[in-house]
Amino acid sequence: MFLRVKSSVSLLILLGLVAVSFYSCTQAGEALTDRFKRQNDAEINTYIDQNNLRGQLKQTEVGTYYILSKPNASGQGQNVGDEVQYHYIARRLDGLIVDSTEIAANTPLTVISGVYAGITAGLYDGIVNGALKKGEEAILLVPSYLDNGRVGTLLLPQYSPIRYDVRIVNIRTEEQQIQDYITANKIAVTTTTTNGVRIAITKAQPDSALVKTGQTVSVTYTGKLLNGTQFDSNTSTTSPFSYQVGSESVIAAWNAAFPLVREGEKFIMILPSSQGYGIVGRANSTGGYTIPPYAPLVFEIEVLSAQ
Repeated sequence: MFLRVKSSVSLLILLGLVAVSFYSCTQAGEALTDRFKRQNDAEINTYIDQNNLRGQLKQTEVGTYYILSKPNASGQGQNVGDEVQYHYIARRLDGLIVDSTEIAANTPLTVISGVYAGITAGLYDGIVNGALKKGEEAILLVPSYLDNGRVGTLLLPQYSPIRYDVRIVNIRTEEQQIQDYITANKIAVTTTTTNGVRIAITKAQPDSALVKTGQTVSVTYTGKLLNGTQFDSNTSTTSPFSYQVGSESVIAAWNAAFPLVREGEKFIMILPSSQGYGIVGRANSTGGYTIPPYAPLVFEIEVLSAQ
């Protein structure tokens, strides 16, 4: 049935009723959120007392509860920009396991300290703001309102508190990541600049002239993260990439590297993030990163010409 409004007075009354109804729904929603918050806090505190965890309990500034179940005072700590590798098991407070990393295959996840991306807020808060060290294990108790980014499931409803059992497998600075990459791939570095850019000549042309700043070079290249993920390449096109060496149209590492190589040479360039995309990284159209902040990079480059 359609309601016909017969006068402007009736219209005002109808709009008023709609507004009251909308306001009531909003208030009810807010009350529901507050109720879940109180329930979460009560459940966690009951869990802490039932399991005699109160004496070992710590809390981050954000509010995540954590208990160091295996301290490692001499373990490597984390600084902003470091790569933290970790395993976790996620449980409801009744003990039911709802998620975990690939522990048996020893495939840990990674997070960059200081970069909240690809991880739920509570897990990030406990690992990073809890300043967990290499080799340490911790119990994180996270109310749902501090764990945004977690998707509700039948096993773990959206507004349930959660327990994470976390183990920090490794912590690596950018320099350690680069050294590990060089060692694992048996790369023979021929030159290292003062800014930490490594160059490994893979096809030498000793009779060619060195590239000079101000020249225009034409190159083919492939850019990758150190985990092998390719983020850019022009090798599948027929058009080489050209730029003037020394110009600001490229990242700093390119201008540092090209005056150290010769026309016709192929080389690998490995660089710290300070010579690449720095603390900002390079975002994609969906809000994620094609190049994360603090990411060391590797380029495979061939110098076709220099004029």
